[in-house]
Amino acid sequence: MVTERNWAGNYGYQAPQIAHPASVAELQDLVTGAAKIRALGSRHSFNDIADTAGTLVVLDRLDAGISVDAQNMTVTVSGGTRYGTLAAELQRRGFALHNLASLPHISVAGAVATATHGSGDRNGNLATAVAALELITADGAVVTARRGDPDFAGMVVGLGALGIVSRLTLDIEPSFEIVQSVFEGLDWEQVLESFDDVTSAAYSVSLFTDWSGTKVGQAWLKNRTDQAVLPAGGCAASVVSTAIVMPMMPNILPRRLDSGFDSPRSARMNRTPDTR
Repeated sequence: MVTERNWAGNYGYQAPQIAHPASVAELQDLVTGAAKIRALGSRHSFNDIADTAGTLVVLDRLDAGISVDAQNMTVTVSGGTRYGTLAAELQRRGFALHNLASLPHISVAGAVATATHGSGDRNGNLATAVAALELITADGAVVTARRGDPDFAGMVVGLGALGIVSRLTLDIEPSFEIVQSVFEGLDWEQVLESFDDVTSAAYSVSLFTDWSGTKVGQAWLKNRTDQAVLPAGGCAASVVSTAIVMPMMPNILPRRLDSGFDSPRSARMNRTPDTR
């Protein structure tokens, strides 16, 4: 039996074995040779959805095979590729994804299959970037589906039920930089009363809490430096040095820390702490 736990440590996997195929051919052999099989991503599910009574398959040894199509503005990667790896390579080539996982070690296929959110009211979740995918079905066949195909959305957010996703093609855009401000001392009651105002106050908004007391621990507000942002309330956020001033909500966001920075998104990912 596998003696491994999920990222949070609250669940121990019951599968009798875990496999790390190094190629699609090896993955196909595993699928056809197993009575029960399940893909396991970066283990951020807090329940048994990724567990099985058969074989767990982790795609971390597949070649990332990052292939950028600059004409169609897409990138194709293996299912086990981590967002930190992909973001850094895209940044090197002058491209970016519209939204990212909160931590760099999250696997692309796992985040997509579970409709992992990313952040930002106006940004689609991570699955919305998928333009095509390739999966291995129960008989070992390689099936490719593209945006516009029947039931494509259900195949993208498939929770691992339809097969094991071996490759994905994602939409990309020109690289951009993010400026961040961190706020402390937010009162939960006020945040909930003005929740839409808070969550729409920047390109990306994250609230961090330990669920104790009446205050939110921190609010991280990130804006793109290449876009003018109009937060809720009709007052444009202004970038001063590397911090964002939010004058429309002085009672909601009472204290800004001097920890803003202006950097590529790939660097921002690597500087995000394990707080979730």
